Amino acid sequence: MRDEILKLLAEREMTVTDLASSLGISKATVSHHIERLQKEGLVKVSREERVKNFIRKYYTLTIPNGNVGEIIIGSLKEAIGKRERAEVFRNTVRLLGYALLKVSPYLFKRVGFEVGYALGYAEAGLEDLAELWEQLGLGETSCSKNKLTVEECYFCSGLPKVGYTYCKFDEGLIAGFLTRSMGGKFEVKEVRCWGTGDELCEFVVKSS
Repeated sequence: MRDEILKLLAEREMTVTDLASSLGISKATVSHHIERLQKEGLVKVSREERVKNFIRKYYTLTIPNGNVGEIIIGSLKEAIGKRERAEVFRNTVRLLGYALLKVSPYLFKRVGFEVGYALGYAEAGLEDLAELWEQLGLGETSCSKNKLTVEECYFCSGLPKVGYTYCKFDEGLIAGFLTRSMGGKFEVKEVRCWGTGDELCEFVVKSS
């Protein structure tokens, strides 16, 4: 039932009465689920209206870590206003990616692995990946035997320090690329990121 509520709130803000009517259930049941969703940080009150002697509350979905989400949305709106197609696409990907990062960082990393695996080719190494990274416009790279550094990261450049790394997708992408190209298994960990207060991204690669 909570999934159905989230689907409806993804389309527009709604009251408990609206949701109960759309779902064909009691307002008490909706209120119970809304309370749980608020505690989980998935739903928030978007606005309130005074109607006679009571307050009517409207609910909407919460953007994960609102500060970061609002920054990305602001960049997206600016790009749309300027008709900058590349930036519109980039910020759309960032917004979707950030939502997935907050919901399931491991799934986000796995998606990256599948993309990296598809990009890999026989006997390619980290230097080849660094070159491909720049060709795809994902950032400016440098690398050593077991380390890839990215400046102007397409995903997290300009985002605030939040105490954790943003680029789980890229961790997966690097691991997938090297697995396809070199065989074996690779553990990739981002040790520096805009999210940790560094104005670059740095990934350490270990063969496992």
